[in-house]
Amino acid sequence: DYLRAEVVYAASHEGARHLDDVLTRRTRISIETFDRGTRCAREAAELMAPVLGWDKDQIEREVQHYEKRVQAERESQRQPDDLSADAARLGAPDIVPL
Repeated sequence: DYLRAEVVYAASHEGARHLDDVLTRRTRISIETFDRGTRCAREAAELMAPVLGWDKDQIEREVQHYEKRVQAERESQRQPDDLSADAARLGAPDIVPL
């Protein structure tokens, strides 16, 4: 359980520049919720947008990137060995361009 203000604060005072950063490191929603934060990703991005000057296209890119990251992590957990798991996890790019 997190407050919406924590998402805004992460962007305005903690230096978070991407949705992925807020959901994985600033709040840890990605590891504390069953859906890994996919249900709140759009709302969180919309809360961050005014602080970071994002337009609708950037919001969409941030949400899509986050969803791809979660999908890649889930896929990595289905792999039979570490090498295959690492390859699957790296299927999503690390950084979303601003």
